[in-house]
Amino acid sequence: MTEPTILLLAGSRALTEPGIVPATLADIAFNIAVGPITIRHGACPGKTSADQAASDWITSIGHRYGVTEDPMPADWDNCAPNCPTTPGHRKAKKPGDTAHPGLLDDYCPSAGPRRNKAMTLKQPRPAWMVAFPEPGQPSYGTRNCVRLAEQAGIRVRTITA
Repeated sequence: MTEPTILLLAGSRALTEPGIVPATLADIAFNIAVGPITIRHGACPGKTSADQAASDWITSIGHRYGVTEDPMPADWDNCAPNCPTTPGHRKAKKPGDTAHPGLLDDYCPSAGPRRNKAMTLKQPRPAWMVAFPEPGQPSYGTRNCVRLAEQAGIRVRTITA
C-alpha cells in the first residue's frame, strides 16, 4: 500500500470565497497527486475558515477518493513551558470569540504559532503546502505557517480568489 502524500494546508479564518478550498483540493486530488493524500490542517473552526472548508470537503466527497485529514487544533487553554509567567501574557477572550476555542476565558497567544510549527515538523513531513490567505487581510497565522514551512524546506503554493 502506498503511503499518503502529506499536504499542509493553512488559510484565513474569514475567506470571502471559501469554495476555493474544496475546488483546489479536488484539483490536487484528481489531477496532480499520485496515490492517497492526507490534508494536515489547523482545525480552525468557522463557516468561512479554510480549515473548515477542507474538512467539510474531505468528509463529504474527498474520503471517497482516498483523501484523509490530519487536523491539529491549537491548544489555546495551555501555555508552553517557555511562555512568560508575567501578568498580561494570556489574552482575555472577547464575547463571542470563536477563533480561540477552549474551556477558559483567556488563551495563550503562542498556541497558534506553536501548532503551526508542529504541523510543519510532524512526521511524516508534508511534501508541500497550499496556503489560502485572504487578500487585504493580515492573515497572521497563515503567513506564520507559510514562513515556517519555507524554513523547513516545504514547497508552498499560495492560492487567492
